[in-house]
This record gives sequence, C-alpha cells and structure tokens, in this order.
Amino acid sequence: MKNMSLAVLAVLAAGCNHDAWHQTFDQTAQSAKEYEANFKNVVMGGQSIDENQTWNTGVTTQVSLHIAKTGTLKVYAQDPVGSNPAVLYSSPVSAGETRAFAVARPQGAETLYAVVADSRGYILDNIAFRATDEKVTAAFYTGESSQAPAFHGRRAIAPAFDFADAPLDEDFAEAIPAGAYPADQYYAHNSTISNYYLDEKTENVALNPWVGKAYYYVTGKHNLTFSNPGDGSVGVRYYILPGADVHFVGTYNYNCASNHAMYVSAGAKVTFDQGMTANVHIYNRGEIVVKGVTGPYANGLIFNEGTITSEKNLSVFNSGSQVVNAGTWNVAKGVTVEGSGHMLNLGTMNVADTTLVNSNNCTWVNDGQYFTGYYVYHAGSTDVINNCKLTVHETFYINLGDTDRNSFQMDGGSGVVTKNFHFDGPGFIVMGSNSVFEVQQTATMNITKDVYGIYGPKEGDPAVFTAKEIVNGAKDANQCFVANYFQQLVVATDKHFAQGYSDGTSDAAKANGGIGSQPYYHIGSGACLVENGVADTKIEATQCNPGFNGGGKKKEEVSQYIYFAFEDLGMSDDFDFNDVVVRVAAPDASGKAKVELCAVGGTLEAYVYNGDDLLGDEVHTEFGWNYGTYVVDDKGNTNKDKIVTPFKEIGEVTVAADASVADLNINIHVRQNGVERVITRPAAGETPFRIAVTGDDEGKWFWAKERVNISEAHTAFGEWGANVNVTGWHLNPVVEKVVNW
Repeated sequence: MKNMSLAVLAVLAAGCNHDAWHQTFDQTAQSAKEYEANFKNVVMGGQSIDENQTWNTGVTTQVSLHIAKTGTLKVYAQDPVGSNPAVLYSSPVSAGETRAFAVARPQGAETLYAVVADSRGYILDNIAFRATDEKVTAAFYTGESSQAPAFHGRRAIAPAFDFADAPLDEDFAEAIPAGAYPADQYYAHNSTISNYYLDEKTENVALNPWVGKAYYYVTGKHNLTFSNPGDGSVGVRYYILPGADVHFVGTYNYNCASNHAMYVSAGAKVTFDQGMTANVHIYNRGEIVVKGVTGPYANGLIFNEGTITSEKNLSVFNSGSQVVNAGTWNVAKGVTVEGSGHMLNLGTMNVADTTLVNSNNCTWVNDGQYFTGYYVYHAGSTDVINNCKLTVHETFYINLGDTDRNSFQMDGGSGVVTKNFHFDGPGFIVMGSNSVFEVQQTATMNITKDVYGIYGPKEGDPAVFTAKEIVNGAKDANQCFVANYFQQLVVATDKHFAQGYSDGTSDAAKANGGIGSQPYYHIGSGACLVENGVADTKIEATQCNPGFNGGGKKKEEVSQYIYFAFEDLGMSDDFDFNDVVVRVAAPDASGKAKVELCAVGGTLEAYVYNGDDLLGDEVHTEFGWNYGTYVVDDKGNTNKDKIVTPFKEIGEVTVAADASVADLNINIHVRQNGVERVITRPAAGETPFRIAVTGDDEGKWFWAKERVNISEAHTAFGEWGANVNVTGWHLNPVVEKVVNW
C-alpha cells in the first residue's frame, strides 16, 4: 500500500485541513497495518487492489446536450419507458438551448437516456447517447415530417368513390301485382316487359329468361334452376316477397347482364348453391346464404340491409363493383378488396379469416362495426377509411407503397381494436381527434423512413395509440426510424423498445453522442409518449370507440443516490462498512443535493462532513441514541441493526456544475479517547475505509448486516476491488446478509 491518506487518522485542531492523515500513535499505525492485511486476505481473497480502484461506482460524466423542446429534462441510466429508473439529473429546459451538466453515471452504464417531459410526466422527446467518455456531446433529433399525408379531418371522412344510395321502400314488392303471368308463360309474353309470378303452388321451375324483360315475383318455397347456364339477360328483376324461401340449386354461378337485379324483401330467404359473380345487383332486406364465392365483379352491386352469410370468400375486384353492408354480413372465410373494387360497411361485418385490402385504387370504408380475424393492408390507397369501429381478433398488418397517397385513415371519435399490430415498411396511419387505436398485446414497428408512422390530428384534441408493448421489428439492428409519432398523438404503452441511434461509428455519429444522428423512433412536435398506468388522458367509450382511460397515477419519481459507507477503524478485522452510512441525492437544477443519514452501526462518537463543512449533529444523536452504548428496542434490535426510515435528513450540499455527487468529499470524524480520526475518500489503489456506491433502479443500496464482511453480503465485491472494470457487484446482494429496507 502506498500510504494511508484515505483512511485518515489525525489529531486535529480547529480549522485544520482534514484531508490528510497524520500518524500519532504506534498502536494506531499497527491497527491500520492489520486492517490492510486482513482486508486483502478476508475481503479480497488474497488478491491485490487494482491500482486504478477508487472504491466509487459513480463515474462523473460531463454532458453537453442540445434541447429541441421545452419541458423538464430528465436523465437516466436506463430507458425510462416501461420502467421507473432513478433520475440522475432533472432541470427545466427550453427549446433551442444547449444544456451543460454533469451526472454520476453508474459504473458499467455505457448509455444514458435523456427525455424532455411535460408537467403530466408525458415524454415529449427522447434521446439515447453513449456516455463512456468523460465528456459527451449529444443532441435531440430535430427533423420533422415535411410529407404528411392529406387528411380530411371531418366527420365522417368521405371517400372519392360515390357508393350507391340505399334502395327505397317502394323498390321492394310486398305482393304479386295484379295481371302477372305464371312463370312458365314467359316465352308467350316476353316481347314487352311483363310481370311473372311463382307462388306457393308453383312446382320446381327451370328459369331461362334469355330475352330479358321479365319481372319475377316469388312467394312460397322453391328450388330454382336455369336451363341455360349463361348470363342472365338485360332487364330481369327478381322480387323475393316476404315469407318466400328460394333456393338456386345446381352448379350455376349467379352471373348477370347489366340492369339485372334481385330485391329480397324482409322476411324472405334466398340460398345460392354456388356463388355470385359478374354484374350481380342484389338489394337485400331479408336473408341470403351464398355457399360459393361471393363477388359482385364487373359492375355488380350488393346492397345489404338484412343478413347475408357467405360460406366461402367475399371478393370485390373491378372498378364498377361495390359492396354496401347496412345490415349484418357473416363471412366464413376471408374478404378481398383489390383492383378498383369498393366496399362500404354501414352495419355489422363479421369476417372469420382475413380481410385483405390490396390496391392503389380500391375503396374500403367502415362506418359501422367491422370484425375480422386478420386485417392486411397492402399497396395503399387514399380511400381506406375507418369512420367507426374495426375489431381485429388477431393481427392488423400494414405495409404500403412508398408514396404519400397511402394511408389508413381514422375519423375523429373512431376506434380500432386489435390483438396484435404489425407496421412493416412504408405507410401512414392518420387519426382524428379522440380516435383510439388499441393494441391489446404487441405492436411490432418497422416503418423504414422518417416520414412514415402514426399521425394524430394537426390540431384540437389528440388521438390515442395504445399498446401493451411496442417492439422493434427491424431486421437490421442499426436501422433508424423504426417508429414515428406525429402531431396531436398520445402514445400509451406499458413497454416501448429502447431508444437508440444508427450509424454509431462515423465521425458525424460520434459528434452526436457516438450512437448516430437518426433515432430508432421519433416523437414529433405535438406527440407524446406515456405509460398506460400513468396516462391521465380520457376518451369516452362509444359504439365506435373503445375509449381510453389511463391509470392516471403519476410516477413517484425516485432520485438516484450515492451511498457513502464507512468503517470507523474501531477493529482491524471488521469490514461490514456500516459504521456510518449516508446518502446524497442527485442535485436539483440549482446544484443543491439533500444528504440523509441511513445507518449507524458503530458505537464511537462520529460526525459527518462535506469537505470541512459539518452536516447535522453527532450521528447517534441524530437518531436519538447515545454513542458508546447499544440501544435495544422492544423487538430486541440494537442500533447496530436498527434501520430508521425515513432516513434522517442532516443537511444539503452544493454540487459544482462541472462535477457530480460522486466527486463529493463526504467524510466522517470519529472521536475516541481524546483522539479524532478523519475517514475520507481513498486515493486510487488504497485500502478503503470509505466506499461510494450508486443505488439501483429505485435508488436503493443494501449494506451488510453488523459483523458481516461486505464480500459475504456482496460476493463480487472482492473481484471488483481487484479489477475496476467489474461492474454490478452492488446490485445482487445475498438477501439474508444485508439490511433490507
């Protein structure tokens, strides 16, 4: 050992400098030598102390950080989203300023996380930066989207396509009109448009209205076939009257010429053995069952105000084809809207499998309740719009083309609820005021470009995107812009993937914190990030909206502390470092830091100092005890084991702007038999009588119980002493050998 200046034993006169140790008695010197030898054998396991070991887990890092938004700057050693790590630094800041400060970075923490938060605790901005150097320069990302998608922002959002109007009551028939002919007389009267009927007395009929000009009124129960499985002719109408039960049998797909329509009245039922294909025009207020593929191809239209069951798929392909559901439509498999097909839901849509929207020119609009197993949106269109509520039982997947035309739009007050969400590649989700996009489990993000992401409204009340967990789906670990949040948007999640920056090796990246110039995710102006349990944003649940009511419980912010633990040199084989334990909080914006007395395990008279400044009174007196004796409480605890919480505040210190709490010279003066000894910070490589330890995520450290050597309570302590690069020894104590509080 070089000398013993760290474990200072001195006879002091008033006003003397206490940072040096002066030998006064041979007996004291002998005790110090025994302490050193025993420390090496008992604590270090025979290893030598690392010559760079200062016995301090707090590393002072000076930071210069350019601020992009106004709020409260907070710095952590771990990502604060989804956790509540202790705060290393906190101060109000303004957009545009460059803030210089120092923090006591926990040894081994290579990355620091800085956020700017508002008064609610919502995160307005964040950055992660490498902090392994003594001095670090970093900046919040200032880029903003210049390519935001067009958004109507009104109720309800209207597509460009003009959907058919709902049929009128008079379009349906309630009875067979007077003068109608039996259906089997079609060829006798088809020179002009004529009315025909099939009543309950009509037996099975093979229809072949090839010439057209036929209006069929159907009552009763019928199995109908077509003798010529060609296209139905122009000008044919089927009026399925209340109470009728019509079954189109055989292999024929209902495939019609233009101006060919079917009106199914309330109380009627129609079953198709196969499917529907081109040019079908059906207006339904009753019940329809389609056993084959349902598809109003070409210029077809299906307008449902009753109930339709599609036992296979529903497909809408062509520019003139459209589906409007104002009733209930059950699809046993999937729905495909592509090409230039158009779909509007005004009622309830139940899709067992996947809804696929796959075109640059198609229209998919939901103004009602839409339920689907999966929702897959490819290619991108300006007219994919949710005006009410979309519920996805499994995964909502979006991956669109690289253009500003492609978006999934949500009207104000609308809602999406999905089990999982996957945003892969280009695309926009644009949300109106008070709309909610709720991901019940995992949102996987991989958007690939700074402009893409999730947008709230430009002004007014915010929208809410909420998920249990938001994870990074990028295959490239260095990819930037995995997720972006813009405009008036609250992003609420229990856990968000950690912030990071790409291109950490270039000179430009190093100049910006050593991680890169572009973040993994960006919170744009107006947007904010908050944990679900903290959010106090409230949106009322409606038929169209799942609502959002965060926990509203603001986090109880925990300061990071550095604990200064002392041996008073009362015995040469005692290494529990609990004779006096004090802790100092991270300083406030003015540099003031609170000092608290945590434990007094020794019996000698002792005082706490910061440099030459006395803090509080004699340590036993601060707890209401007498030094030199053991105080036994009603549970049999003595002052050696007793923990007094909350800890006793004994003063306040000022931390210099270019220093951190780790640099403070917190020391104790110990008096015994007329001799005063000063125990202060060790020089590098010396045997310690004082150690300085950063708290854990909650700002806590658990010191050893009385007469338990610190290497028994913290088994990696000796390894750390021999190798200063060993980290985390203080975070995994042997529970039964430390004082838990």
